[in-house]
Amino acid sequence: MSITSGAADLLSVANNPKYSESGGGHGAKGVDFSRIWAVFRMIELEKANEPDFLLLFESVQDVAELDSATAPTRVKVYQVKKKDSGTWTWSVLTGTVEPKARPVISTKATKTKASPPKLPKVSDFKKVPESVLGKLHLSLNAFTALPVEGIFLSNQGCDFPLKTGGSTATTMPCSLADLAAEHVQLLTDAFASLSPGGPLPDLTRVRLQKAAIHPDNLNAPAIEAALDLLNERSPEHAGQAKAFVESLVMKISPLTRRTDTCLSFDELIKERGFSRGSFIAALAALETVPDRHALFNDWMGQLQAEGLDFMTISSVRIAATRAQQDRLTGGSDASREIDDFSDAWIAANPPTSKLRPFVEAALAELKVQFSAHRDNDLIARFVMRAITKCVDPN
Repeated sequence: MSITSGAADLLSVANNPKYSESGGGHGAKGVDFSRIWAVFRMIELEKANEPDFLLLFESVQDVAELDSATAPTRVKVYQVKKKDSGTWTWSVLTGTVEPKARPVISTKATKTKASPPKLPKVSDFKKVPESVLGKLHLSLNAFTALPVEGIFLSNQGCDFPLKTGGSTATTMPCSLADLAAEHVQLLTDAFASLSPGGPLPDLTRVRLQKAAIHPDNLNAPAIEAALDLLNERSPEHAGQAKAFVESLVMKISPLTRRTDTCLSFDELIKERGFSRGSFIAALAALETVPDRHALFNDWMGQLQAEGLDFMTISSVRIAATRAQQDRLTGGSDASREIDDFSDAWIAANPPTSKLRPFVEAALAELKVQFSAHRDNDLIARFVMRAITKCVDPN
């Protein structure tokens, strides 16, 4: 397969509106879920040392993952759906009625046998084209040059029987070909109805996958993954894991809202794509930001030189570690109130060359507003905010 044929194949499918998903289908949280998962997936690919990758948004279903931004040789097509509770039902995913276990009929000879299966009618498949897996299957069939597989990915699983026993509820990821025989046959017939006269549907190339992302705390897994990556690649910037994830989500957001037809593969990448090159550039941008940990150490060193005792300094360092861990998981209302108060106080009282009087004056007012908090915690959070304002005044 030539480079041109692979790129042209992708461009042709992406420019057909019936193969794209717009808006996520589950409101604002659904869109956020898709973007957060995309960031998590990019971090996952980078940690796996993939030489290149490209994610295209709402071009082919929700996300299309290519192995190269210049010479794609394969593609993964994702339907990424959030569900607040419960499991996905067979009818929603397939547009068909889930097959029941066949009843056993007694014979005169006291032997038993299963009743013959009920043959499906054409009317049984009328909802398949608009079902989740039906649309995914149609998207895969649209490719003529690139090898392609489809993944239905959600924060909630489904409970379908497997041919080896057990259920998809406890065995994911798995392919549709791994389902019980009667389910495989029904899906084969259902997907075949979408392309009468075409080749037999290949259920091995469609997978069910679950992502451990809670709808009420979407960022947590991506932040944890970013923290691991930064600890490995740039330990001095590990404290910026949350900001790194948020910046990537902001970069992705405009890409999910563009639906114009693209005249070339390069234009498609520019309008709706985020490549490994872009990811590495975002990672490298952290190196231009002053090291907050080093600045914190500088402040602690100066405060100690100005007479703040060693035990207080040590306690503030411990409190700062706890505060940073809290911040990485989103923080609490109380911590955000302390940050907001500190920001306002710093704006009205800029730092002086002597840090101890500056910090002690702030502490005196913080203790009035947040009397339930220990001095060391208040000092740690205040100093961290003061450093942040020095690094990014906006």
